[in-house]
Amino acid sequence: MLRAATVSVLLLAALATRAAEASSEPPEAPWTTRLHALVEQATSDFEGELSLYVLDVESGDTYAYNADVPTYLSSAIKIAVMLEVLHQADRRKLSLKEKLEFQPEDIRDGMHRLGQIRPGERLSIATLLDYMMGDSDNAAADLLIRRVGVDNVKAQLVARGIQTGPVSSLLDERRRIYSKLDPNAQELQPQQIRALGEHDAPSSRARVLSELLGHSPAWTGRDLDQAFHAFYAEKVNSASMRSMGRLLAQLARCEGLSKASCARAHALMRSCRTGLARIAAGLPPAATWAHKTGTQHRRACDVDLLYLQPDRPIVVAACTRNFWRVCDAERLLARLGRIISTTAARLK
Repeated sequence: MLRAATVSVLLLAALATRAAEASSEPPEAPWTTRLHALVEQATSDFEGELSLYVLDVESGDTYAYNADVPTYLSSAIKIAVMLEVLHQADRRKLSLKEKLEFQPEDIRDGMHRLGQIRPGERLSIATLLDYMMGDSDNAAADLLIRRVGVDNVKAQLVARGIQTGPVSSLLDERRRIYSKLDPNAQELQPQQIRALGEHDAPSSRARVLSELLGHSPAWTGRDLDQAFHAFYAEKVNSASMRSMGRLLAQLARCEGLSKASCARAHALMRSCRTGLARIAAGLPPAATWAHKTGTQHRRACDVDLLYLQPDRPIVVAACTRNFWRVCDAERLLARLGRIISTTAARLK
């Protein structure tokens, strides 16, 4: 008989082998070699950094470029919120017809159609999903996060085996950023957060923040830039592009959702009206694509399900960082759209 210690060692070895097999990527396919050369060329004059993960869901072939770097997702985290809302709907913990009341404390920066809604009005969860995914409305996102629970959004990702940093509401996220300059920023009111968000230039926003918190001399744009970088280092609402790619692959295969909820998730991502100058700008007219963007100070993301052929999804998860102009990041993402669609069109 084998001793118990020997059995334990053999069992651990077997489990480690299985885990390694499960997490390993398929051998490199010829198309990924072509893609890598084109990506290297595209990024050669980009004054920033790129993380990219491409997956042919049918074959399992992948391409990764800095894909394991944890990256702040900004509004791309709303995919996780959508999945938890639909998961709870499938389990009858909520109804998409249920209405949530919009109150003054629900005001956020990055409001779109909800910016036209008067406090006290009630909107269905289905409508809020549309606003969140179609317009990337932050107020809609936080209403939904409060309804399903931010801990449950994180738990949904954990259950799917998706590694992320801490998940936060968008209001708490903003407070955490500004509190890098002054802890009293944790007390900023939603209306004040919205007012700050109306100032795109870091120097202008830093000046308004100084006025709100009574700080003299006023903070500079450089001070605010450092605050954002300190926040990004905490990995809040962050994930690698490999992790996001795997999440999108699960969605492409309808894993963890009913057929109806999966169809709704795909339709919501197809309805996204933001980021049209990004990956979508480089796609051929016949392509079908469903995506979600994310934009914040020196960060821009676009994560997609791309269909160049019917019923053959290609996952594209891309985030850029440490650039100075959003238009430069968008130009790179559009170029990636052209490169990926041209390369992936050769898939058999």
